[in-house]
Amino acid sequence: MLSLATLALAAGARFAPTIPRIEPYLEAARGRTLDAMRARKIELPADFLAWVDKTPIVRDTVYGCRKDPLPVLLALRSLEIDLGEDMVRRDYTQLALAFALQDSYAARGAQGTGWNDADGAKAPEALPDVSPRPRLELVVPADPRTPVDTKSTARALDKFDHIINFLEDHAPIEVETEVKELPPLEYDDKGIAKPQGKAVTVKKMVARPLYGADVIASAALQAEFNAYMAAHGFADVSIDCGDKVVFWKATEMVNDPGQKKRIADAHDLFHDAYRAKGRMPAERDRAPTASESMAWFIRNDRWAFSDADRAARGWPRFPLNAPWPVLMMLAADDQPLREREEIWARFRDTGEFRTYGEYIGGIAQQFDMQSARRVAPLAFNYGSIQMMWKDGGVCGTMGNIGARTHRIVGTPAATAGQPGHCALVVMGYDAKTKQYRCFGEQYATGGDEVTNVHAGWNYDDVGGRRGMIWHQTVAWGVNDDFDAFVDALAMRRVWDAMPADEQARECVKLVDQGLARNPFAITLVDAAIAAAPDARTVLAVLEAFNRRADEIAKDKQYALYLTTVRDLAHARIERLPAPATQDETAKLLETLERQGCTNAALLARCWRALGGDDEFVARCKSSVEAYLAAPDRTKDRRAAQKFANQVRELAKQVKGPAKRRWAEQMLGYFKDNETITIRGKAMVDPAVEELRKLAAVKPATKQAAK
Repeated sequence: MLSLATLALAAGARFAPTIPRIEPYLEAARGRTLDAMRARKIELPADFLAWVDKTPIVRDTVYGCRKDPLPVLLALRSLEIDLGEDMVRRDYTQLALAFALQDSYAARGAQGTGWNDADGAKAPEALPDVSPRPRLELVVPADPRTPVDTKSTARALDKFDHIINFLEDHAPIEVETEVKELPPLEYDDKGIAKPQGKAVTVKKMVARPLYGADVIASAALQAEFNAYMAAHGFADVSIDCGDKVVFWKATEMVNDPGQKKRIADAHDLFHDAYRAKGRMPAERDRAPTASESMAWFIRNDRWAFSDADRAARGWPRFPLNAPWPVLMMLAADDQPLREREEIWARFRDTGEFRTYGEYIGGIAQQFDMQSARRVAPLAFNYGSIQMMWKDGGVCGTMGNIGARTHRIVGTPAATAGQPGHCALVVMGYDAKTKQYRCFGEQYATGGDEVTNVHAGWNYDDVGGRRGMIWHQTVAWGVNDDFDAFVDALAMRRVWDAMPADEQARECVKLVDQGLARNPFAITLVDAAIAAAPDARTVLAVLEAFNRRADEIAKDKQYALYLTTVRDLAHARIERLPAPATQDETAKLLETLERQGCTNAALLARCWRALGGDDEFVARCKSSVEAYLAAPDRTKDRRAAQKFANQVRELAKQVKGPAKRRWAEQMLGYFKDNETITIRGKAMVDPAVEELRKLAAVKPATKQAAK
């Protein structure tokens, strides 16, 4: 059998737009996989292997999308054993492929960390189980709590018994709460009741049992609790949290270290008592297996909604027979089934779809304080949506509630990071156009250009996180040509197996011919840029990309894709050795400026190579002047923020005390232009704010600070 390197070279030599499959590599990968199975004495049914071989998209995915296809193949077979042949081979093949690829990461140990441990030794295998077993019967676990009799006479009561007894024997307290009520009935002049309106939310005082949170909030209750515990032989159990420092509706952070510790200890005391006596689960439910998760989604997908309920819920929210690349975020969901089931039941039975919770302010930055303010009995543990609903939070909590709820109703989604903010991203589907798209929700500090998706980039052997545009190219690539998109992933595997010197020679061809198959194959573009040995080759790769992307460039929705690839290329040039002569530097700078380069380090290097620090300052001044003259400055805050980011990066190119002097000089160019007005609202230009920080300059007047 030919070696992988030989096959990769062969495949690389015959890259062409007309190649429908990367046959030599796929055949070699298949052979390696079967050899590995024989070495481990693993046997799979012949008809299963034949089905994989004769179904092109399955074959290409299994053998072409991971360096080691064995975990993928075994995961796919494991799903078939648990769920049945029809589910995997006929009804939900794409969903099964998504789960198999996602599950193959689990076979590597930590997701996205690579194959080797810290010592360089090969990580122990954790291959999917393909042993014979009965068909999976989906069971959603019941509430695991078993309440303990805290007044039992058959044993000596411990401190947790007495803590629970204090709380549960205490007189109920009255609290304000929001409830939904139907409006009162109204009658017409004939005494016939008029149609009743929809339920409205009203605030009412209701009685409820005493919670640990109530004791933490009240100095009087703390004294009562301490006396109770002492009277029952536990004088050492005493809490001192102050009066209304942390309480049910608290939003302020606690700054006193001693007080924070006392409140945290009190939380742990009540929390431990609730868990020990069965008022809360002892631990969070386990994550489901891939088979359990897939079975749960399929059960819901087949739910017999009425036509009216289907329309009201927009059901199905996302097709589970969609191409597997757009299902990966869904397959990554590891929420325990019991947690999912309660949210699903609310959606199924009433149409409830809550993607947000209670925003609680600064105290959310202190997990112990946030937890203490509402510690109470609950059927779910920390980490669950149910606990997030009870405790509230800030953007991270809201993003998690939103992304998890989307996934629970079958829509791929994930949280995403923005500067100082957590948002979420969703895979959507338009049934009319049959097009997929990846879009953001709960954005706050920028658009797609500053959004990094928290879902793993599970389309290669690296994993990790990528910017929003990477996940958007998945949807666009599937829309353009699903088969070709998977081919591009396989081509990347071929490319990775090629020697570095061969990659350096073929990187332009990879982009030119790979994007001829699918213009959204960013993984190939990224690989080619990384392999380019010098600035000239990087620019040739970028030129090949722009040539192939010429058609899609006409559509504004792809603008970020084009600039992202440009920025990848410029970042590669910045890491490579600088041009040897000023003439070469001048030509490079001319090209970079024509391409709209925003890489401050690269630009600064070129400016200084041409004229030292004086040239650097002059070019910075020109950048400010061009920005001030740009019409976008007062139309879109993102344009202003983008320049502020550029200012921040330029500042990094100035070292020591000179940085402050540089910032003061740049501020001078903004004289009489410190503010911008967007949609009728005046604000300090973000670039000015950045320069003021660097120069340690305070606003001249209050008006200027508005």
